[in-house]
Amino acid sequence: MPRLLKPRHLAYLLLLLNAALWGAAPPIIKNSLHYVSPSAFLFFRFLIASLLFTPIFLKTKKKHIHKTNPWLLVSLALLGTPLTLYPLFLGLNLTSSMEGSLIESSSPMFTILGGLIFLHEVIKPKEWVGLILAVGGTLLLTSEPLLTGNLTPFTSFTGNLLIVLSNIIWAAFLLLSKKTKTNPSQLTFYSFLVSIPFFLLLTIFENQSFALDPRSIPGILYMAVFGSIVAFWAYQEGQKRIEASEAAIFSYLKPLFTLPLALFWLRETISPITWTSALIIALGVYISEKR
Repeated sequence: MPRLLKPRHLAYLLLLLNAALWGAAPPIIKNSLHYVSPSAFLFFRFLIASLLFTPIFLKTKKKHIHKTNPWLLVSLALLGTPLTLYPLFLGLNLTSSMEGSLIESSSPMFTILGGLIFLHEVIKPKEWVGLILAVGGTLLLTSEPLLTGNLTPFTSFTGNLLIVLSNIIWAAFLLLSKKTKTNPSQLTFYSFLVSIPFFLLLTIFENQSFALDPRSIPGILYMAVFGSIVAFWAYQEGQKRIEASEAAIFSYLKPLFTLPLALFWLRETISPITWTSALIIALGVYISEKR
């Protein structure tokens, strides 16, 4: 049976799916965090995701179970899931979902830099132009609270720093997982398993309740199924088919999927600066990925 899509085109579709699913996540998470702590949210998210994903993994594990050192998988799983997500969720608790999404989308800067240094990847001139535009739009949006006074400066700054920390850890995870050529399905399985005890102990340590408010459940389910299983798999499958620096460009699309939910659902204030920056980001991605 002939292939309907070239590997590069398939990678683009997978990365676009990932951008849409993760782009919609910040408003959904932000809404749920009104009713549950970040650590408890993440515990139930990965508990549900593990129950759903384990049968899939066990059915296919013979294809890849002996290919990667288990300790390497555990290390990557810790780096890419609990150590990345906890500061991200804490940051989202302190800033708006729109701002959080836009700051989180700056993670490709760290990925591209790491790709140049550690993977010896080459950035084409056209991709540099698109990257500069996308980064410029992101920086403009990141400074939006300072320019408009929408948020308390200290609260916003603290949340921004936590999300930047999350970006750095995530970039390290992506580069290491690509360099070691870990199997996406196996890595996803390990990520879920290490996250359950991590967030269980963290919730207990923080003296947070495990009782779930019904209003938090839709967000937990969304992140368990679409944010954990589908989006994580799509990114791993997409980024291994193309250069890490090019795959990272798709992260700049995520705020475009955040915008409608933040505007019409959470009723967040969207300034002219936000609209302008979003258009600049979209133009940058178009220039970088145009074939």
